[in-house]
Amino acid sequence: MEETTERVRLTISVSPEVHATFVRLAKASGLSLSRAMGDWLSDTIDAANFTAEKVEQARAAPKIVMREMHAYALGLADETGALLDRVRSHKAPPVGKRSATGGELFPPPSNTGGKVPHGGAQKRRPPAGSSKGRR
Repeated sequence: MEETTERVRLTISVSPEVHATFVRLAKASGLSLSRAMGDWLSDTIDAANFTAEKVEQARAAPKIVMREMHAYALGLADETGALLDRVRSHKAPPVGKRSATGGELFPPPSNTGGKVPHGGAQKRRPPAGSSKGRR
């Protein structure tokens, strides 16, 4: 839908939760509260149009729209089931990652913070009070 430069000013009542949420959005976006709400409504105009159309159709022919909504729900259930089947059939990769030079496994970077030794194992300091490593 084309955006026009003409704006219509409205006065609306909202719940305190809605108000608080849009105040946060406005501050985070650097916009006025009315601009943040107006932009949000502009961004969701397609969904509002669809809903308005369905409500109008439901008033005129409720049974037809009810069957259509039921078909949407069944289609969504079919798509969700197919997606879950694909996820279930997908094999999980082995834990860790094989190095390019050998077959040894390294732990995933998330477990080590990305710190994987490059030159082999690092030497450990002997525990305090140990005679190892002292002359």
